[in-house]
Amino acid sequence: MAVALAQAGASVILWGRRATALHRVAHVVRAFGCQALVQRVDVTNPTTVRAAVAAARRRFGRIDCLVNNAGIWGGDPLIRLSLATWSRVLTTDLTSLFLVSQAVVPSMIRRRYGKIINISSTSGILAHPDGGAYCTAKAGVIHLTRVMALEWGPYGIRVNSVAPGLFRTDLTADVFADRRWIAKRVREVPLRRFGEPDDLAGLIVFLASHGSDHLTGQTIVIDGGASLI
Repeated sequence: MAVALAQAGASVILWGRRATALHRVAHVVRAFGCQALVQRVDVTNPTTVRAAVAAARRRFGRIDCLVNNAGIWGGDPLIRLSLATWSRVLTTDLTSLFLVSQAVVPSMIRRRYGKIINISSTSGILAHPDGGAYCTAKAGVIHLTRVMALEWGPYGIRVNSVAPGLFRTDLTADVFADRRWIAKRVREVPLRRFGEPDDLAGLIVFLASHGSDHLTGQTIVIDGGASLI
């Protein structure tokens, strides 16, 4: 998503816990002639979040678009799901979105314009076993998106969410390692393939651009049609 936005001409602020991974993406972004700011940020820590947002604004002057994409899995049957796991998933996948948005939005309100893209999941729409914490968090993202759009729309801020299905990412490496399950599951996807990170590029650029200026409060599913079945 960061690379796609850079290809469209955006300067990019990269947040994450692993500096090496962030610098790899920054190198690609700069290859397109765009600026990249790398910040190691714990998105569950409000003090760290506010400091990073302030530093980003000093560097670039403004933040036009925020993509909330932090997420962990933490799957377990509900009967065995620990409170620690529940809290960690909800804090990372949902509370962080609230904290970062709250830190970024005041400057958008002053400018009367901004875009927020919250990454949810089809797991926030469809229930599945062992997903008590994750499904609940992602469902919360969808509804929080609607509340944000309602409250911040009068200030020119558009808030939408994206609900990917099964994509090949670091988070799903264990799932894709089960080749038998993958071979069975892909036959249930109308497009007969799973998502790749590049499949998000066009949608993210659209939601960040003026082309989506009359779209807010919506959740767009991108899953190859898997949720149709």
